[in-house]
Amino acid sequence: MKKAPFGATRAALGCGVLMIFLTGILGFVLSFFTNDPELAVAVRSRCLIGILIGIGMVITWKLVKQRLE
Repeated sequence: MKKAPFGATRAALGCGVLMIFLTGILGFVLSFFTNDPELAVAVRSRCLIGILIGIGMVITWKLVKQRLE
């Protein structure tokens, strides 16, 4: 079995990106169940930022991966 370079690092980064993305989605969905509208808006905006960061990290990772190969 051939080992990929930086295999463990790639797996850890992938899990980190996935957790940021899923936490943002979960927070966005759960913000609709709060009774405080100001809190809901604050949570949605922060979760949207988290989702955008997750998407940006995936795009960056794909570009770096393509460049290194």
